Amino acid sequence: MRGRGGRGLLVFTLALMTATAACADQGGGSREQGAQGAQGAQTSGPASSPVPAALREPPVTLAEAGRALSSVLGAQAVLESATPHLEADRRNLLEQTRDSQEALTMAAFNSTPGPLPHYTWGRPELLVPRVQRAPFWFAAVVEREDSAGERRPAVLVLTKYGGHEWYLSSTSLLDPGERIPEIAKDAGGYATELDDDDPTTAISPRLMAPLHATSAEEGSAGFAAGLIEKGPHTTDYAEEIEGKRPKYKSDCLGYDSIFGASNYPVHALRTADGGSMIMYSLIRTTTVTAKIEPCADIRVPPNAERLASATGARKELRTVETHQYVSTVPAKTGKGLARVIGYLGGVTKVSAN
Repeated sequence: MRGRGGRGLLVFTLALMTATAACADQGGGSREQGAQGAQGAQTSGPASSPVPAALREPPVTLAEAGRALSSVLGAQAVLESATPHLEADRRNLLEQTRDSQEALTMAAFNSTPGPLPHYTWGRPELLVPRVQRAPFWFAAVVEREDSAGERRPAVLVLTKYGGHEWYLSSTSLLDPGERIPEIAKDAGGYATELDDDDPTTAISPRLMAPLHATSAEEGSAGFAAGLIEKGPHTTDYAEEIEGKRPKYKSDCLGYDSIFGASNYPVHALRTADGGSMIMYSLIRTTTVTAKIEPCADIRVPPNAERLASATGARKELRTVETHQYVSTVPAKTGKGLARVIGYLGGVTKVSAN
C-alpha cells in the first residue's frame, strides 16, 4: 500500500503484524502442501515431463491469500477508526480498493460527512482457486460486525493487479438466513475457478449478470423468469419500477429504471454439487424526466443528496447505482433455479439539469 506520513507508517505496521499472524496461522499447512507438490514434481518422471496440475504450486497459495486479506482488512480498520478523519486517511483507504468496491468507497467518501462506518471481522474461510490466470484473485467468506453489533457473513473478492499489490475488489453481504454453498475443493484445500463460458452449469458465469438484469427489469414476464428465482433482488425490482410509473406520470414526469451488466470482473467457483457460485456487479440507472412544463419538482432522493450539485432538477435527474451480488447456479443437469444470495450496493453518481 502507499501510505503517507505518520498514519501511513501506522497502517504499514498493522498490516505487517496481521500478515505475520496470518502466516503463523496458515503458513504451516501451505508449506507442507508446497513441499508435497515439489516432491511430487521430482518423482513424476523425467524433467521434461509436464507436472500434473494437482501437484503444481498454485499461483496464489492459501498462505499468501491469508496474508493479503489480513493486510487489507487490518489497514482498513485503522483508517476507518482514525480520529480526526483526515483526507490522507480517506485517500489511503481508497487505495486499498479497485473495481466496483472503489466506486462504492468513493461514493461513501463524498456522501458521508463524518467518520466512516467501522467494522470488525471474524475468522475467514478462504476460497482460493488452484489454477487461474492473471489478474489473480481469491474470495473469502468472513463474518462482518458493524458498530451497532449487527453481524452478517460477507463474501469478499480480492484481486492482484500487477506484481505486488492486493486490492479489495467487491463486498457482498449474504441475505438473512442465507449461507454460501459448499465449494468444491481438492485435497490441498484449493477451489476450482470456472471460465466465463463454462458449459457445465445452467447459466454460464458470463451470462449471469445480463440475465439478472433482465429479471430485475422485466420481472416474471421476462425470459429470465424460468432461470432465476423470484426475490428482492430480481422480480421485486421490476414490481417496484412498475408501481412507481403511474405516480410520476400523474405529476407529468417520466420514470424509468434500467439494469445492465457492468464492466467490472466476474468471478465464479465450482460448487460441490457441480454448479457454481458467481460474484458480479450490475449498474442501475434511474431517470426522472419532465415531460411538459410546468411539472412537479424533481427532487434528489435523500440517499443521494450529498452526491448531487443541487437538491433538485428542472428537466432531468439521473441516478446511478452500483450493485455487487453473489448468486448460485445449479449444474446443467441439476434441478432448481439460479438464486441471488448476497448483495451490497448504493448510489455512486447523480446528475441533475
